[in-house]
Amino acid sequence: MTKVRAPGRAEALPDIRVPGSHRLAWMDNLRVAVIVGVIVTHVATAYVLDSDWYYEERTSHAATEAVVASAVLPAALFGLAVLFLLAGWMAHRSLERAGTRPFLVGRLARLGVPLVIFTVLVGPLTSVVGGWAEGEPGSDDLGSMFVGQVRDLDTGPTWFLGALLVFSVAYAGWRRVRPSREVSTRLKRDHLALAAVAIAIASFVVRLAWSIDADTPFGLNLWEWPQMATMFAFGALAGERAWLDPLPSWIAPFCRRAAVAELVGLLVLVAIAGLTGDTEAFAGGWHVQALAAATVEATIAVAASLWVVTWFVRRWNGTGRLAGSLGRASFSAYLAHAPVVVLLSAALASLAVAAEVKFVVVAVAGVVASFGVGCVATRPRSSGRLP
Repeated sequence: MTKVRAPGRAEALPDIRVPGSHRLAWMDNLRVAVIVGVIVTHVATAYVLDSDWYYEERTSHAATEAVVASAVLPAALFGLAVLFLLAGWMAHRSLERAGTRPFLVGRLARLGVPLVIFTVLVGPLTSVVGGWAEGEPGSDDLGSMFVGQVRDLDTGPTWFLGALLVFSVAYAGWRRVRPSREVSTRLKRDHLALAAVAIAIASFVVRLAWSIDADTPFGLNLWEWPQMATMFAFGALAGERAWLDPLPSWIAPFCRRAAVAELVGLLVLVAIAGLTGDTEAFAGGWHVQALAAATVEATIAVAASLWVVTWFVRRWNGTGRLAGSLGRASFSAYLAHAPVVVLLSAALASLAVAAEVKFVVVAVAGVVASFGVGCVATRPRSSGRLP
């Protein structure tokens, strides 16, 4: 049960763990929620939103695009940021417990191996299936399509594994040179402001070379890396310095107000882009709009991420059998969701129904099937011990 917070005082993180494991229940539940959102977003790119995906059938109404975009865009600005925050937090614990070499070996196995397998096998196969379902030119020669996709070396949705691997190696190397000190300090509002400023400036600079949604080497979405690197570093420092345990009493209301204010700012930027018709200026380059977009994104990423963390800590600590299975399966579900969703889209490709209907069906079925695959892949061994 979550501890009751006394007015004006810090609140200790509840140590509610998934039975039979060292994982925290609220953290597992948060991962599940984020990955469900990622799956739905990728289905939306197939049927509603104008963004690259393995299968595209965008015949939805403009009103549908506006509604879906209004829900997806704000979440996209901090959804993965939450995962990187948690990854940095847990990286500190893992590195401290295991030591540098075991930590790096473990990260290479957990992140590097799936990244390579997806890039050279799963991703190309998924692309071939999507192209075949769309009836792309040359789809009658599936072998040539597959070889061409392999040569592209596109990481697809597993780009974040590459980013996590790079950040993990950098963090382990830094702590090898500069070991962390046993210190517990209070989290201050200045720390959040500094993180937001770092994201905004670094994002603006990186997007001078790679604007938002631009092609980057190996499809690694380098224009997102400043946000992810900063949130990973913030999470690692939060773990080292006990910034979030206990939770400061001010953090939830402060972050809620900041996130809401910046969501209003985001709506203003979207309105300006719509009125002027100049969306490219917001994506990157030497433009005031690009700096404004990076600033709004940075504030939302920091404030909303921490707000969501506090919300899950206090309200989503369920440790039932289903919650435990879904939490354990979340990583595998993410790895499986691209081919699962594309196969579902291909199965519905010939049906003459509205794209909105297909979006809903594939989104629901894609979430269920992806987590189903994840549950099968991570189910407990016969001995009863968790993998």
